[in-house]
Amino acid sequence: MTLSSLRTGIAVGLLGALAAGCFGGSPQPQFYTLSEASGPAAGPPLASLPELGLVVGPIEFPRYLDRPEIVTRDGANRLVLADAHRWGGSLRNDILRVVGDDLGRLLGTARVAIYPTEPRFKATYRILLDIREFEGKRGEGVVLRVRWTIAAVSDGHAVFVAESRFEQLVASASVDDMVAAESAALGTLIRQIAERVAALPAR
Repeated sequence: MTLSSLRTGIAVGLLGALAAGCFGGSPQPQFYTLSEASGPAAGPPLASLPELGLVVGPIEFPRYLDRPEIVTRDGANRLVLADAHRWGGSLRNDILRVVGDDLGRLLGTARVAIYPTEPRFKATYRILLDIREFEGKRGEGVVLRVRWTIAAVSDGHAVFVAESRFEQLVASASVDDMVAAESAALGTLIRQIAERVAALPAR
C-alpha cells in the first residue's frame, strides 16, 4: 500500500466515523404534553358560573422538574432524566394550561386567565399551586403532591389552603402511559380544586 492510498483510506475512515456520528447517532427525541379532561376532571361540570372570574398561577416548581426532559424515579433517591423523551414545551406552562382549561369547564366559566397574563375581566379568585412532587416509576405509578391555595384577588388573602397527595397507577412501562397517568393525577387535583371553588360564596 502506498502512502497516498494509506492517507486516502484514513480520510475515508474519518469521514465515515463523522457521518455515523452525525446521522447514525442517538435517535430524535419524542415530545409529550399533558392532556386536559383526564381522570376525574373528565367528569360532568360541577356548576354553571359564567360570571366567575379566575386567575390560575403562578406556580412553584422543584428545580429538578423544571427542565425539558421527562423525569422519573429509580428508587427512593435516584432521578432518571429521559433525554429521548421530552416535554413539548414548558411543563410549568403545560400544568397551568390544563388547570385553567379544566377549571373553566368544570365551573362553567370562560373567564379564566393564565399567569402571567392579567385578566381583562373582574376576577374573584386566584389559584396558587406549589408542586412538591410530580413524577413516578415507569410501569408502576405516579405521585403528585401539591400545596394549593385559593386566594381572593381583591386583597390577596387566602380563603382556602390545602395540601393534597395523589397516586395514579401506570398502565405499562411506556412513556405514553406515564404521561397519561400524570394527566390523570393532575385531573384529580383539578376536580378537588373545582369542588372547593364551587362551594365558596360569591364575592
